[in-house]
Amino acid sequence: MKNGRILTGIYGLDDLMDGGFRKNTINSIYGGPGVGKTTFALQYSLFGLDRGEKVLYVSFEMSEQQIIRDCTDIGWGIIKDYIEEGDLKILHIFGEDLEFPSLDITEIIKKSISGHNPRIVIDPFTYPTFYSDKEKRKSISTIFQDLRTFGTTLVVLEEPADGVASANFGGSAEIQSNTKALSMPLYLSDTVLFLQNLGFGEMYDRTIRIMKHRGSKHGEGIYPYSIETGLGIVLRASKKQIDRVIPKTKFDDRFVQAVEKSRSMGELGEKLATRIEILRKNWVHDDDPQQILEMVIKQEKKNNDNKT
Repeated sequence: MKNGRILTGIYGLDDLMDGGFRKNTINSIYGGPGVGKTTFALQYSLFGLDRGEKVLYVSFEMSEQQIIRDCTDIGWGIIKDYIEEGDLKILHIFGEDLEFPSLDITEIIKKSISGHNPRIVIDPFTYPTFYSDKEKRKSISTIFQDLRTFGTTLVVLEEPADGVASANFGGSAEIQSNTKALSMPLYLSDTVLFLQNLGFGEMYDRTIRIMKHRGSKHGEGIYPYSIETGLGIVLRASKKQIDRVIPKTKFDDRFVQAVEKSRSMGELGEKLATRIEILRKNWVHDDDPQQILEMVIKQEKKNNDNKT
């Protein structure tokens, strides 16, 4: 954990996400088949395990032996040791056996977790998404609320075969139904990462986009990545792309002047000065903020004058 953040373990990603996931959040990995969603989930798990954390991996598709096999294939055979030592617990659940997902899943997870604020993975989140037609959102919201109290969770979501865009432009009723169902966990998640495989075989063949990262600065571009044996997912963001999410200090004098002007405006000015200090710490633009600061101070001063 760094600065209260849960590092993802995905090489090059945390620099674009304000240091990683926020603690006790729901973080969705979304994409079609073959983009590396499960690799992401296992890499997230392994990163925590290597640092003494506990991990609970809930799988609706792969057995423990299948997970060990896939990890061994990519060079992560150590995963078997973590299972034997009890640091990693894998639950293979058949979704058809869940009568009430919002109750069953959370109870199963609650009884299975160990350690403080463990990493939790649900791969994939398909079964709880498509159950409880009448109260889907309530059911998913309940699951997510409970999961946030247990630890920091990663959920894997499968993109419909024809993609979300197809539904938006009049796709089949089945696609539209699946897309609507998927939109709920995406909407309720704290972070959403979209992985895509275009199949071109070029640098931007595989890309990742940070669609949402609540309460955090994050890159807004589309970043290429590769899956490397031994390492897993490696982002190839350029220095320029990374610099775009790093707060700039070259305009500190502008912010200092704005804070002084704000404080001269009395009690409300003190509150504005606090907000400007927060802006200074989060200013990632190369543009000079002076025009914005002058406009804000002018408007706040006008509002204060009208009030008096």
